[in-house]
Amino acid sequence: MIGWLARRWGRRLPIVAPFMVLLAALALRVADPPSVNQLRDFAFDAFQRLKPRDYDPQWNVRIVDIDEATLAAYGQWPWPRDRLAKLVDKLSEQGAAVVAFDVLFAEPDASSWHRRVRELIAYVDPETVQRIAAAVQDNDRLLADAFAHANVVTAYAFDTATRQSRPPGLKHGYAISGEDPLLYLNRYASVVSTLELLEAGAKGNGGITPDHDITVIRRVPLLLRLETQSHVYPALSLEAVRIAVQASTYVVRGATSGGDLGWLARTLSAFQDGVQSVRVGDRIVPTDRHGNLVLYDSGHRQERFISARDVMEDRVDKEKIAGSIIFVGTSAAGLKDIRNTPVDSAIPGVEIHAQLVEQIFTETYLARPFYAGALETGFLLVAGLLFVFVMPRVSAGWKGVLAIVGVAVGLGAPWLLFVTERVLVDPIYAPAMLALIYAASSASSFMLTERERAQIRGAFGLYLSPDVVEELARNPARLQLGGEERILTVMFTDVRGFTTISEQFDPPGLTRFMNRFLTPMTNIILSERGTIDKYMGDSIMAFWNAPLDVPDHAARACRAALAMQSRLKDLNIEWRSQAHDEGRNHIPVAIGIGLNTGPASVGNFGSDQRFTYSVLGDDVNLASRLEGQCKVYGVAIIVGEDTRRSAPDFACIELDLVKVKGRSEPERIFALIGDATLRDTEAFRAWEAAHGAFLVAYRAGDFAAARLKAEQAKACADVADWGSGYYERMNVRLKTLVAQPPAIWDGVYEAEEK
Repeated sequence: MIGWLARRWGRRLPIVAPFMVLLAALALRVADPPSVNQLRDFAFDAFQRLKPRDYDPQWNVRIVDIDEATLAAYGQWPWPRDRLAKLVDKLSEQGAAVVAFDVLFAEPDASSWHRRVRELIAYVDPETVQRIAAAVQDNDRLLADAFAHANVVTAYAFDTATRQSRPPGLKHGYAISGEDPLLYLNRYASVVSTLELLEAGAKGNGGITPDHDITVIRRVPLLLRLETQSHVYPALSLEAVRIAVQASTYVVRGATSGGDLGWLARTLSAFQDGVQSVRVGDRIVPTDRHGNLVLYDSGHRQERFISARDVMEDRVDKEKIAGSIIFVGTSAAGLKDIRNTPVDSAIPGVEIHAQLVEQIFTETYLARPFYAGALETGFLLVAGLLFVFVMPRVSAGWKGVLAIVGVAVGLGAPWLLFVTERVLVDPIYAPAMLALIYAASSASSFMLTERERAQIRGAFGLYLSPDVVEELARNPARLQLGGEERILTVMFTDVRGFTTISEQFDPPGLTRFMNRFLTPMTNIILSERGTIDKYMGDSIMAFWNAPLDVPDHAARACRAALAMQSRLKDLNIEWRSQAHDEGRNHIPVAIGIGLNTGPASVGNFGSDQRFTYSVLGDDVNLASRLEGQCKVYGVAIIVGEDTRRSAPDFACIELDLVKVKGRSEPERIFALIGDATLRDTEAFRAWEAAHGAFLVAYRAGDFAAARLKAEQAKACADVADWGSGYYERMNVRLKTLVAQPPAIWDGVYEAEEK
């Protein structure tokens, strides 16, 4: 798949791949599946844990808690309602502004003596039962009387079950401002209401219906509906606020009404359907389109709680109750009213109601504006396009910087909006998608780079040593194509008498012979980090120090030349044995090698249709001329003066000062004999001294003396197994010079052959 993409899109892949990721990310964001919404909620939970809502005990919202200590003192829940009536009376006497019960009173008190006496009718005559029943108290009536003398809010619970009692009693009126938003309210199939007797004595009636299938309570419906009713039913917390501010009506604002939300909200409200806010008294409570208030969690605070036992036993400071909105509920674990919130994993459900009232009175709201999704999508689109089109044009380092900046903005801006404006903007999706786009851009760039590396390996694998190819593949920037000037060492080789050798073979046989010769020679060159320029029949052209730097290129070229001559000796032994087995004469194979070091232009040369990586320059031509002089001087390897100077550790003998074809200046040339081990022997030093004496006489024009010195040097040359070809050729030249002395002698020999 990766290879197909790289072949299909080529150099456009680093743009196409991240662009496809961006399109998929935008489509997923518009669809907004539950998984994406859940990730967003997790992020908002993290914001609240990092900066929970501030809590001030002076806000006068308290919870009278049916805690473990209360149950231990007064018995298990549910209590007889005469005891609850006593609790209401005590709270009212101490000045509670509102007492809201997070408790359902759906059925008559089974522990009431009024009900128990009626069970005696099977054993006692009816008149006696009626007389006794009239004499004892009815606990439900006692509690209803207590409700009537206090500002009490009773509760009802919406449910999805089929069980249903009568609809809850309405203690409020409601009005709609703007487009009717009631279709967007949370609807429930059934409801469980408080006893009508108790409900009648209460000043308010509110719902206690967080969805029980939600793992974390993040938002609470303030307004609810029954599927069979058109009325609007308030939540317990909202009803407690209504009683506290002495309001009689809720005003529900719909889509076209901006109200007190400001001119910008009024302008933008035309684009939002559903509920915008609920007004209760002078309080405007912003909601989402479904009438839910987002919980801004302060976490569990023990300062909110007052033990019901302490209230019953008059051990509570009156200032903690006077003027407070009191919620009556339970934190006892066995009563199963424990909830999860963004900040706490276990919090009494009644504390959620208390926190909502605190938010309303302090006007501390979290807003998830209807246009937040458009902002998030817009940021993803703009930043994503920037990533798509900029990243392929910058280096890997700048790619990383751009990715860090984009992700940092995507994370930091929502956090800043949360801290300063309490606005909820998703910090997860856009940064995650930008990171994915960055990964796609980096991966596609990597694939393209690998493709280019493969091309480099393919282009140079036949010409460079494997380690050089790998280095080029790792660092393609080091390969400068198109021509550059470098100091190179260039090698030319040629097989002596190739025409005679080739006559022994038919075409397939000649091909096998040449492959058997060229393969080991090539391997030696490559092993010394040389570059094969071309094969020209029986000849090889190679160079060092391009396309990569080879600091010791002259020395490596010299080692390669010596190794090639050594390997040729072994090949001749093999070929001699093969010729004997095939019944033919063996013609020894000899090669001449010319080496020269100097500046040259290296790069891709040719035409648009065909080009090759090669070298051009005067010093390249000189290397070719030096190889041609090998047969003139009867030696195997000739190196130029610059090569000799660049590789001083090798054993070399100066041959002549020669003016080759095509050059006006003479070149001092040397025969490469061996490595540093040979150079440091006494025998080589003696030969070098004798040879030097010969050259002094020769260049001084004392040709007769030079002939004598040549014989002496020849006697010393056996140390290198060098043979006598050079001295024999020089002796022929000296005979001519003795017979016909030149009119002017400068010691320079002008070559007649290339």
